[in-house]
Amino acid sequence: MTNIDNNSNLLISLNESPSGYELIDLDITNEKVTNLDIIVVYSSYNLSINVSLLNGYLNELDALRFKGKIAIIKAPGGAFELPILSSRIIDKYNPKVTLVIGCIVKGDTKHYDFLSTTVTNAISSLSMETGIPILNGVLTVENKQQAIDRAGTKFDKGLEYAKATIEIIDLLEKL
Repeated sequence: MTNIDNNSNLLISLNESPSGYELIDLDITNEKVTNLDIIVVYSSYNLSINVSLLNGYLNELDALRFKGKIAIIKAPGGAFELPILSSRIIDKYNPKVTLVIGCIVKGDTKHYDFLSTTVTNAISSLSMETGIPILNGVLTVENKQQAIDRAGTKFDKGLEYAKATIEIIDLLEKL
């Protein structure tokens, strides 16, 4: 498995002063946080890719004039740890929607196949168990360039996640 540590100019930066949403500094021990609309849990492995995805997501939420509360948690480890950490966080804060962000890059072994399948299945199962829509923002790519393309300015998957989040929240409000 490959760890991408890249400060490519193709990756996305956060707009300087988002005006729409309220960003909550989520201290896991803080019991006073309530009524969260979105929780984003992102992996520290392949950090530059994941931060670019997160920045694209937040930039688009701002562009869409989203006015809700968003909490962001940087998870230690890689994509494998995201489902269990997300489970605990969802149980504690009960957001409307959760986005998990990670990146799995194929290496020279079958580890990629097992990890990708396990993480995808765990995220899907968690969403069904909790009743909370969880957007799977874990990229599964063949190489570093594919990760940069999808997390960066070429495809901006973060933008796509933001649009899907808004559509889900709108649908939930109608149900």
